Amino acid sequence: MRLLEFLERKQGSSLPSGPAEIALGTLHTTMPISLPIDPDPSGWITVQDPERLIKTFLFDTSIHLAYFVSELMLYQEEVKHHAKIIIDFRDVTVETYTHDIDSVTRQDISLTEFCDELYGDISFLDYSRNHGNSQR
Repeated sequence: MRLLEFLERKQGSSLPSGPAEIALGTLHTTMPISLPIDPDPSGWITVQDPERLIKTFLFDTSIHLAYFVSELMLYQEEVKHHAKIIIDFRDVTVETYTHDIDSVTRQDISLTEFCDELYGDISFLDYSRNHGNSQR
C-alpha cells in the first residue's frame, strides 16, 4: 500500500493523486523547516554485549507510527532479517544485530538505512501535505 493511500484511508482527507502533483507540489522552498516528527538527536547508537544498533523514532500521530511499523515489518519479511521493535506510546525503538555472530553486519546497516529513509518519507510527506499548497 502506498503511503498516500494509507494516510488518506486513515484520515479521510484528499491528497495529491498524481506523481507530478506530488513531486512538483513539494519542490517549492529551500528554507529550513520544522518537521512534525522529531528524530532522536543521538541517531543510531552502538551498544555492546552483543554489538547492536539502536535508535528511537518519535511520532506525533499514531497513524504515522502504524505506517512506519507496518512498512518495517514488511521489509523485514522481504529480506529475512528481523529487528527488535519496541513501541512505547508514540515512540518506536528499533534494535538490530545479527544473532548468529552477535554483531552488526551489512544486513543490519541496510535495515537502519531503510528505517531512516522510511522515517524521512513520512516526515516529508506530512510536512508537504500541511504546507505545500500555501507556499507555491
